[in-house]
Amino acid sequence: MRVVILGSGVVGVTSAWYLSQAGHDVTVIDRESGPAQGTSAANAGQISPGYAAPWAAPGVPLKAIKWMFQRHAPLAVRLDGTPFQLKWMWQMLRNCDTRHYMENKGRMVRLAEYSRDCLKNAARRDWYQI
Repeated sequence: MRVVILGSGVVGVTSAWYLSQAGHDVTVIDRESGPAQGTSAANAGQISPGYAAPWAAPGVPLKAIKWMFQRHAPLAVRLDGTPFQLKWMWQMLRNCDTRHYMENKGRMVRLAEYSRDCLKNAARRDWYQI
């Protein structure tokens, strides 16, 4: 299968390596002139799976109302009233309690830890020299 990866940061390049190891024909495209000049350049190479957390959290609905009136809010939603958006908002609201937050955070941390382990595995194989 031919696959195009957008972005040559740590996630894009690592994904490309794993896909090529699985036999896929991979092309990596980036708007910058070299690799890791976007997000990967600004995070100081830090991999922090423990900091993974869902946006749907206790207290967020009230904060979101305040954010609607801020120019540079951390979460901005343009209300359009489409069924898709209303469904999304309802599902997010339903996940803003402590029980759902903890369940979703656990899932995100497990995924982040798995991703970290995959990156470590690739680094042990000197994937960056291929």
